[in-house]
Amino acid sequence: MASIVGTWQITTDFGCDGSIAGTFDQTFKSDGTWTNSIGSKGRWFQIEGLATWDFDNAAKLVYAANVAGSWMAGSLGFTTAGGLKGCFGAHKAGVPGIAAAALTKKGAARPDGSK
Repeated sequence: MASIVGTWQITTDFGCDGSIAGTFDQTFKSDGTWTNSIGSKGRWFQIEGLATWDFDNAAKLVYAANVAGSWMAGSLGFTTAGGLKGCFGAHKAGVPGIAAAALTKKGAARPDGSK
């Protein structure tokens, strides 16, 4: 099982319509707390491949994600009736850079089969 402890880059889409609402860094600490680059903080927990967290400064806003290695995707929203809802995706900080660097190595196979 992959732990979410560490820093992730999260991209949100309120309404799940393909319109990116924003991207920010969020750090999940091993003590069950988190902080992010836009000034929010809260508590999180994880059971196997499912992680969820809430906010200290946005009452009733909850995120829940399926975690697969260094990637996660899920739903977000306010738990109140009629509350705004959406989707999000995230990757551990540095993952796209690591992948790009690996592809520049001599003989590396690209996803399209080219070299």
